[in-house]
Amino acid sequence: MKRLSRRKKFFFAAITVAFFFVGIETLLKIVGVEPEPLRDPYVGFASYSPVMERSQAEDGREVLMTAAAKQVWFNAQTVPLHKSAGTRRIVCVGGSTTYGRPLADPTSYSGYLRKLLPIADPSHAYEVINAGGVSYASYRVAAVMDEFADYEPDLFIVFSAHNEFLERRTYAAMFEKSQWRMSAESVLRQTRSWSAIERGLLRGRAALGGTLHTARETLSTEVDERLNHTPGPSDYVRDDVWTQNVLRHYEFNLNRMIAIARGAGASIVFVDPASNEKDCSPFKADEPYYEDGRDLFELGLYDEAGTAFQAAINRDICPLRATSEISDIVRRVATQHHAPLVPFKKRLRQRCLDEYGHPCLGDEYFVDHVHPTVEVHRDLATWIIDTLTESNWLNENRLNDERIAKIDNEIRGAINSRDHGIGFRNLAKVFHWSGKFDEARRRALDALRILPDDPESRYVLADCLTRLGKTDEAIEQYEDLFAITDYERAMLPFGELLAYTGQYGRAKAYLIMATASPSESVRRRALETLARVHEALGETELAADARSQF
Repeated sequence: MKRLSRRKKFFFAAITVAFFFVGIETLLKIVGVEPEPLRDPYVGFASYSPVMERSQAEDGREVLMTAAAKQVWFNAQTVPLHKSAGTRRIVCVGGSTTYGRPLADPTSYSGYLRKLLPIADPSHAYEVINAGGVSYASYRVAAVMDEFADYEPDLFIVFSAHNEFLERRTYAAMFEKSQWRMSAESVLRQTRSWSAIERGLLRGRAALGGTLHTARETLSTEVDERLNHTPGPSDYVRDDVWTQNVLRHYEFNLNRMIAIARGAGASIVFVDPASNEKDCSPFKADEPYYEDGRDLFELGLYDEAGTAFQAAINRDICPLRATSEISDIVRRVATQHHAPLVPFKKRLRQRCLDEYGHPCLGDEYFVDHVHPTVEVHRDLATWIIDTLTESNWLNENRLNDERIAKIDNEIRGAINSRDHGIGFRNLAKVFHWSGKFDEARRRALDALRILPDDPESRYVLADCLTRLGKTDEAIEQYEDLFAITDYERAMLPFGELLAYTGQYGRAKAYLIMATASPSESVRRRALETLARVHEALGETELAADARSQF
């Protein structure tokens, strides 16, 4: 009798194991065992606070409303609990770009989609839910998708790329697992067999009075940005190992999003991210790529400039813009799973080339480092519709320039000017925090053109001018500020600036007011400067008195 070759033995063994596994899966399906949701094995949350809560409308219908506690991070939305027949429900998820920064939902790409889709394809009714969470990274976005998977979605649009480095994670579990093992676990966790084994282990451990060990790191219920704990990007140091773990986790979560969408019977579309390359320097840099890019741009060497600008983003020690690796992961995951990809960066770069003769994206299209102008939000919505049409998710696309312009005028006409001003003020504060004082100055000026009496914007502008060495202009802004109100936060810096310029008599009044601050550090600085001012004025006893208080 002829002996089987090793190859044939392996083949028949594999067939046997496969049949056995299919049989087990079939049996578990019959007895009602369902696969567990694809859980993030690396991070979890102290608790999960749902974005939406059930309520009752005035007409008695059940609706979903954004929970009041969540409206710090999410737009207020209200939709029927159950969609009507013939309605397609689209859920847009991601970070603050999806939210609609610098404004909010109505001028976001989600808001434009809500108005444009019924015109593009009138064969269906459409509900567009904006579930973008400010500062939400992919692991939080996936949790939001998990929640919305229960609300009859037809399509998820995912724009999640810029926030991956915002929160601290140690990734201790990743050091214990190879990439191959993590990939294998991701597949196995979607099977009934895995669910049955894990539940059995949990019951057994519970019977013994313990819990199943997990190496998952527990994060806060809501976003806890590293930026909130420092006066600038000082908390960030270059850590290539941690960066690679962030990227591996990001890719895992994009795959998880696909599993969530398809498990809910919904389609999924990803957006390839774009950001401000030309007019936003790195938040923390140790290499001159950005300056090289600016020099090359001024010389008209646009391709070389673009390469340098991208290198500056990739090597930013405080990376608040999607790196090339992030974009590569989005494209790779979309390709692997045959998920449509909206070529946002490619389309915007082509538009820049057509309008300005170069492909380097900058302030023409972004109001800060990542947030698009309202016009670009509009264009992104039309490019999403193009992608949905090309992938046959939409039956047709009847949009034309005239119809788009009509909707654009309607949306822009409804913009609340105060909200617009506050949006610019918030951008100014972010740039000011990060030490990007020229960018902060420009955004503060934008805010003041809309809100001329806004003290916070005026203070940010004055402080930026001080730090940029524009002393006379800074003093003028402080004078305008105090003509509006006694702005407590500005008393110490204005007093210090007046002392620095030798205006000791004027400086005293603001420094004395600053010594009443509840902040011990502010009070001490005010007393130290006040003592020097008294000495400069020959007021020796008053100087000694000031020193005795610190």
